[in-house]
Amino acid sequence: MSVGAMTGMISVEPKKGDRANLHRPLMTFIMGAFPEQQEEMSVAVDDVSKMREKILAVEKSEKGAEQLLRYYLQMSAMDCKLPINENQIHVTFTWYDSFYKDSVFSGKRGSAANSLFERSCVLFNYAAVSSQIAASQNLDTDDGLKLAAKYFQVASGAFAQLRDKLVPTMQKIPTPDLSPEVLASLTTLMQAQAQECIYIKAVADKMKEKVTCRLAASASDFYGDAYKAMSSVNLKGTSWDKWTAVCLAKQNYMSGLAAYYESLNAKATKAIGNELARLTEANKLLGDAVKQSAGSFECKVGGKSSVTGRDILSKVNRAQAAAQKDNDFIYHERVPNVSDLPAIGRAPVAKPTPIATEVEGWSDVFGKLVPLNVQQAATMYASRKDHLIHLEVTKLRENTNQLNSVLNQMNLPAALEDLSGKEIPVSLIEKSGDVRTKGGLMTLRQSFDDLPQLLQRNEEIITETLKALNDEEASDKHLRGTFGAKWNRTKSEDLTKSFKEQGDKYQSILTNARNADKIVREKFETNIMAIEILSKDESALIDSIPVGGAQSLSGQGQKAVASLKSFMDQIKLLKGERDALEQKFKAGGDTEEIIAKFSQLNTESNLFNDEGLSTEHLEKTYGPLQAAVADSIRQQDELIAKITSANDEFVQSKSGATSDPRSEMMSQLAAGYDAFIELMSNLAEGTKFYNNLTKILTAYQSNVNDFILARNTEKDDLMKSLQGNLANKTPPARPEPPQFHQQAAQSSAPQAPAPQATASQGVTPQAPPLAVPGAPQQYGYGGSVAGYAPSYNMPYGMPAYGGYYTYPGPAGYGAYPPAQYPPGQYPPGQNTRPQYPPGQNTGAQYPPGQYPPSQYPPGQYPPYTGPK
Repeated sequence: MSVGAMTGMISVEPKKGDRANLHRPLMTFIMGAFPEQQEEMSVAVDDVSKMREKILAVEKSEKGAEQLLRYYLQMSAMDCKLPINENQIHVTFTWYDSFYKDSVFSGKRGSAANSLFERSCVLFNYAAVSSQIAASQNLDTDDGLKLAAKYFQVASGAFAQLRDKLVPTMQKIPTPDLSPEVLASLTTLMQAQAQECIYIKAVADKMKEKVTCRLAASASDFYGDAYKAMSSVNLKGTSWDKWTAVCLAKQNYMSGLAAYYESLNAKATKAIGNELARLTEANKLLGDAVKQSAGSFECKVGGKSSVTGRDILSKVNRAQAAAQKDNDFIYHERVPNVSDLPAIGRAPVAKPTPIATEVEGWSDVFGKLVPLNVQQAATMYASRKDHLIHLEVTKLRENTNQLNSVLNQMNLPAALEDLSGKEIPVSLIEKSGDVRTKGGLMTLRQSFDDLPQLLQRNEEIITETLKALNDEEASDKHLRGTFGAKWNRTKSEDLTKSFKEQGDKYQSILTNARNADKIVREKFETNIMAIEILSKDESALIDSIPVGGAQSLSGQGQKAVASLKSFMDQIKLLKGERDALEQKFKAGGDTEEIIAKFSQLNTESNLFNDEGLSTEHLEKTYGPLQAAVADSIRQQDELIAKITSANDEFVQSKSGATSDPRSEMMSQLAAGYDAFIELMSNLAEGTKFYNNLTKILTAYQSNVNDFILARNTEKDDLMKSLQGNLANKTPPARPEPPQFHQQAAQSSAPQAPAPQATASQGVTPQAPPLAVPGAPQQYGYGGSVAGYAPSYNMPYGMPAYGGYYTYPGPAGYGAYPPAQYPPGQYPPGQNTRPQYPPGQNTGAQYPPGQYPPSQYPPGQYPPYTGPK
């Protein structure tokens, strides 16, 4: 941070930052949330990592500012797709305060595991580098003035964005330079300096005094606001106080220039009294400014001239003396108080430049990823759509089953085709052929045999996964009980809660599926005989049906038969329309369309009202189909009433009756065909359901295993830390032996060779760390816990079996190799190393007489052999 020696232009020093590993946490999240795009996104993650490396050592140039802006825009764009925070993608960013150069030692640094802090620091540096670009310009050239004004306004806009949009959403301010008071001060300061550059340009272009006067007055206002804001900030030991003094001097200086130019306007109108009042004010203000700027910078009028503040002050003094002389001898006007004069006009041309949302040549490297809120909205839409489709398709199927049941009770249309009592109805032969084409009874049996295996596989996955979670939680509780407060990591029961809730939901889904399988099997057992007959060839089918007697019909009966045949044709047409309707419901195809609409809403609107958009789209897309379902049901009700009436006439007109066994068999076979078709559909849906659920449960199990491995590594690191603290603990000082022990030893001790070093020579023997039974021993495990946050995208509903739900897993963990554990802490067999190699703790290690026997646990060391 610096103040220009001649112009007093202030620039801000960029923040320093530490490196951070983005690749692994981001790829871990992508593998869970966007597995199909994993390979493609790996390149994008590398690009972002390279961008961050560049901005840590950014050039203080326009190229450097563009690099900072590109990285800021990239981090902003990916925030809604790859959320970096403590609960999802765990990356810790560390940045140091801009105003404290010794931040590493003074503690003026901040660390946070969220992208908001990262973006705030990068935007601060963008503003800082922009201020440095502006302050480094040559203000004696037109291009220099234009660039300086441009980049001071860019810096002001960046600081304003920080103050208004980013910092207010932080839970705490990590470093002092990001406090709202500091950012507000810098916003106004940069705006004031931009206004000053515009004023200097106006002077260089020799604009009229009315223009330069107003520009200078506005610059004075901005500097005054900056001075007030900066005076309320306490940044002791930095350049802040010097900056504050500069702002006060600039305020007086620009105000004095405005008064001087206003005096020239008054002189042009022969208002000598007003001229003298303005000159008096200018004299005072410029004098104060010259004194206040001494040692900091030299006030200049600006432009290509080298006129300094002292020069303009001398000029004002001469003009005041001349005006006073003219007034004394010629005009004799009263000199008013400045406060009584009209206020000088203002021209606040400089304004904070909004942050650019696009940079030439830049595009979001994660542009193909769908933002998480859009993805969630699309998932909720899919859930609502599936529910709507399920309801409408169920209506169609239930009404079709009801229609079939009514027709079967009347033995229609078979009764119309079997008036002779001997021939097999054509419709029955067609149904039998359809059953054989679809595999018949054998295919049904095979599908029923496969379902329990699929169900069992899913149950095994969820049981194993929940057991692993319970074992990890039990291990954590055991160690917490062993080490107490020293075991200071997050409780497993808090982290595994969402995993367990998710597992419970899956178990509930499997329970519902098991019940649904039972209902389907009961239906199969009820109709197995009819399906078996329909699975036979035509000759065997004929042999299976009893022979009946011939029937003769009256004229009324023949008319009823004609009506019934017409109604059967209408029913066939109605069923075809329903099949087409069901296919339209299941076709979907609006996923990309709704995602595009959600993305547009997410971009254009601050209020993401996805529910309203979903309702509107569902009504537009499926409203006509719902109306068609209602119309189809209405047609069915009308047809059933007409068929019932016509069938009554048909039955009454028969002169001979078909035998009951034949009629009953026909009805059973018709019902069996309908059951076969429905069972085939149910089994296909059930098989698809179990296969899809297996994929989801396998991903769930994989995420749980990753979480457990990460917890094991974290546990390993904590054990290593605890045992290291125990090993480095200073042993208790040996007690001073009684005086009579020393006397007895001196009187009875034989002469021994002098030792190489004694306590009197400054060498005090130290006892090694004692082996504490049950304490963890120091082994090297290595590894560290990185950020990990599994996230899955799964459907919300299956029409026949229930719904899926998405639950976020615990965050903060990554995949690591299995950890090794100290003896005694975990089940036997994991680590069988002895606590100390043989021979380490023997009496020979210690000089005779240095340690009394009372220091060591009984039986662990040889008897004392020193002098007695």
